[in-house]
Amino acid sequence: MDVILIILGLSGLGAVVVSTYVFTVAARTYVSDDHEQLRRSSADKQPREQVARKPGDRRSGRPVTFPLTVNSILIANDRRILPDRRMTN
Repeated sequence: MDVILIILGLSGLGAVVVSTYVFTVAARTYVSDDHEQLRRSSADKQPREQVARKPGDRRSGRPVTFPLTVNSILIANDRRILPDRRMTN
């Protein structure tokens, strides 16, 4: 019985050590300011090209009629129940 308790204790201690290591690596990688500075410096070297958009690219507010074809995909009917999607049930 003592051997089983020692094995459980050592495996629990090992789990604590592994979780502490994973937490510190994640914090250093995703929360650290050093990582953000590296992202900014790499972005400065190769700036992304922005896609120029016209006002007509945005939603125009015109009512949509079905069937509708978007990117050569036929949408037979509207699946929304409420006329305004922001409304709650």
